[in-house]
Amino acid sequence: MNRFVLALLALAMVACNEKYALGLDLTNLDHLPVKSFKSFLRLVTVPESFDSRTQWPSCIHAVRNQQQCGSCWAFAGSEVLSDRFCIASNGDVNVVLSPQYMVSCDTLNFGCQGGYLDKEWYTLEDQGTVSDACWPYQSGSGYVPRCRTTCTDGSAMKAYKSKKNSLHKMGDVATIKMEIMANGPVETGFTVYEDFMYYNGGIYEHSWGSQEGGHAVKIVGWGTENGTDFWIIANSWGPNWGESGFFRIKQGDCGINDFVVAGEAAL
Repeated sequence: MNRFVLALLALAMVACNEKYALGLDLTNLDHLPVKSFKSFLRLVTVPESFDSRTQWPSCIHAVRNQQQCGSCWAFAGSEVLSDRFCIASNGDVNVVLSPQYMVSCDTLNFGCQGGYLDKEWYTLEDQGTVSDACWPYQSGSGYVPRCRTTCTDGSAMKAYKSKKNSLHKMGDVATIKMEIMANGPVETGFTVYEDFMYYNGGIYEHSWGSQEGGHAVKIVGWGTENGTDFWIIANSWGPNWGESGFFRIKQGDCGINDFVVAGEAAL
């Protein structure tokens, strides 16, 4: 029996790229430094469940919607850094960051045509991004405006960056969990299959359908239910999708454990 609910009404079936946009190139990340908390695990007990939304309720920002633009990489990266600024500053820097600046100004990636986990964080280290209030999202239709040098209201831009050389890949499940507990949500990528497009709740585990592409998302926590360990993840398909914009997925399914990365907020 499937561990998630499928919305299989024939009239609702729409081709993947017409209904939900993806946008991640799942390239190998073995060149990144690997973080490990193995030496600490003898001193710290990792809880069976954890949810950043309850641990830092004012710092985990609302689910957003990339719409018809392959900008998941920009949403997931900017959201992780947004949350981490708030957590690291004890709430003093509580700002939603702009995926639009990344879509339009990140020359290492490809706007609405997709991006890479490592390259987006290199850009966040080098040039950062601005607040969403400075440059709100404009690429929902797939149109990418040119990079701008002032906010949409004409005011000066302020860059929010990831700390230099802080980007790491998480090498194992225990490290992913320790990293989230210590510093906040992390970004990951996974392979999307056709059945994921009809997710409507529960713990997703791939069971049918062809590959649709790579997708970047934000892991906010984990838990276990009926013997199945899962991640709690914020998607970027709006708050009406899945479990109020979130989904749960079996740990390890669809490569979800293999592409976990994050950098630190440069306060």
